[in-house]
Amino acid sequence: MSILVLHNLKVARIITNFDIARWYLDSDLVLICSTNKIDTLFLSHHDYYTPDSLRLTYDLIREIYHIDTDSVIKPCNNRHISSDSICSQDFSINYAKTKQGEDNKIYRLNELGDTVGVDTFKTMIMYNDDYSDNSYFRLENNKKHLVILSSNQHGYMIDYETEISDWILELIAEVKNKGQSYIDDFFKMD
Repeated sequence: MSILVLHNLKVARIITNFDIARWYLDSDLVLICSTNKIDTLFLSHHDYYTPDSLRLTYDLIREIYHIDTDSVIKPCNNRHISSDSICSQDFSINYAKTKQGEDNKIYRLNELGDTVGVDTFKTMIMYNDDYSDNSYFRLENNKKHLVILSSNQHGYMIDYETEISDWILELIAEVKNKGQSYIDDFFKMD
């Protein structure tokens, strides 16, 4: 049995100021906070074949964080909603694609001297770059973060996070001050 393992290396997505501004304007709540992960929810396991005979397997999970809020940059419209915990977006781990190779048979003699075909597998295992750590935002414990959150049936979910720095505070202050005109200015430059 031969096994070929391929890793698709994914270049980290470049997030622009435009992206952050759009997420901020569309958000339900923006905080400066510190976090601690309190749970990882296993949501589902997927194992199926595509029409081209690729087998796809992955687990869908969500992480839950307890937050200590330092300041509220953009308050929630519904002030009755508490925000002592937040969730990551749902994301996949252990994601792999496997496919049986073209050379499915080898031939050898059995104990009676007859030629018989024996199944062998050349399997490709490819870790899909759409399901990497770059597809969601994971928070590190004991660090201060600016987090942009949306609200849904699971509570507040992370749309974007970054460690606190001068540039991010200046950007958010500018977007907060200009509102939608910050986005409109990008299109005027074209």
